[in-house]
Order: sequence, then C-alpha cells, then structure tokens
Amino acid sequence: MIASLGMYPFAHLRDSYDRLWEAVSARLDGAPALLSHELDLQSAWHLPELLLGQTCGWPLVTELPDVVVIGAFDLNAPFAVGGRYRSVIVSNKPVSANRSQLAAVNGLDSLSGWVSLCSVLGGAPDALLETGAHAESVRAVAEGRAEIASIDAMSFEFLAESQPALVGRLHIVGHGPLVPSLPLVMAPAHADRLPEVRAAFAAAVADPALADVCARLRIRGFVPFDRSDYLPLLELAPPPRH
Repeated sequence: MIASLGMYPFAHLRDSYDRLWEAVSARLDGAPALLSHELDLQSAWHLPELLLGQTCGWPLVTELPDVVVIGAFDLNAPFAVGGRYRSVIVSNKPVSANRSQLAAVNGLDSLSGWVSLCSVLGGAPDALLETGAHAESVRAVAEGRAEIASIDAMSFEFLAESQPALVGRLHIVGHGPLVPSLPLVMAPAHADRLPEVRAAFAAAVADPALADVCARLRIRGFVPFDRSDYLPLLELAPPPRH
C-alpha cells in the first residue's frame, strides 16, 4: 500500500504532512508508515495499492470515476468554511478581473485555477498562459507576464508564508465559487477500509498533540465527504477552448 498527500508540495510543510500521516497511519493496521513524496500524482490516482491520495475536485468528477472519496480537510483560510473554500483571484493591478485580461492558469484540469476562473469571468479568458503550477501563476502575475490568475486558497496562503515579497506584489480582486476542498481518495480495492480511514483522520486532526501540525497546515478538522458532494462541480463546466 502507498499513501500520498502531494497536492501542496511546499518544502516548509513536508515535515508537518509527515507527522500528520504518522498519526493517521498509527491508527490503521498495515498502513504504510511513510508518505510517498516522489510519486507522480496523476499516475498515483490510478494505482490499486493507493490507500491514501489527494486530488483536485475537477479530475475527480471528470476523469476518476472509480476512486473512493474519503473526505476533505476543513481549512483555516479566508473564505473557507465546513470543508469548502473559495479560490483567490489575483491581479497585478487593483482592477476587477475581466475576460480581456491575459490569465495565468496552472492547468485546464484545475478546479481552482481554471474552472473557478471561468465561473468568475462568465466564460473563458480571451488569452491565457499555462504555467503548470499555482506558484508559477502567482509569479507570472507578479512579474507582469500575465494580468490575472485564480489561485487555490491554500496555495495562496502557503505562498504568502514562504514567498511574502512575491505575493505582496499582488492585488486580491475577487474570489471563486464556494467548492469542496481537495478530496482525499483511495483506490476501490480498499473501499472496505473507508470507515476506519475516516475515523483515523478525524481522530488525528482532533488530537491536541497535533495542534501545532494542524495549525501549520491550516487544518481545522476533517469532513467525511462523499463523491456526491463533488458532483455539483460539473455545473461549473467551462466552455471548450477553441
């Protein structure tokens, strides 16, 4: 079995994610003791030995029909509540975002970076720069290579911690729709362990001994979402690119 929590690959958070998983795995018989940090995330989502993975909400509802949803973290960030959050729309100027501006997008499979942006703009931006990562979208806007971007709420907070000078050059000009936080998932082969994995996460994030870890990871709690909680995301489907 393997476990991965790789959607926020910030160096200053790695030890905290390791400690969180150590507390969770200690409550699960036979679980891997260590997180696999070097996995290719998109490949990992399809591995039958995946006991724990983390994905984006959009691939979950469009590309991953078989993975089992464990739940999501209730995140401590502005405009986040009950396991849901809004992405952060940033610009290099204090003006409202509009479709005529050049948008930096981490990827067209991103709920927070692409789907949420199109929802805010009322359609696809006229021009875009694909960057491959939220951090690179932030950099592109800060450096003037793009005008706007939609950034995952937690990525924005973690970047503000690790690169304050860069983030300080941005203006927050809006927020995306309220959507469920990144889903924790497992391979269908482990579906019978869903109740105990959920219980392990709920107990770990409520453990006072992990209060410092959860504070650093901006985790307030765990919400046992199901796939049905993510299916309404399909209503946000952006128009096709031409």
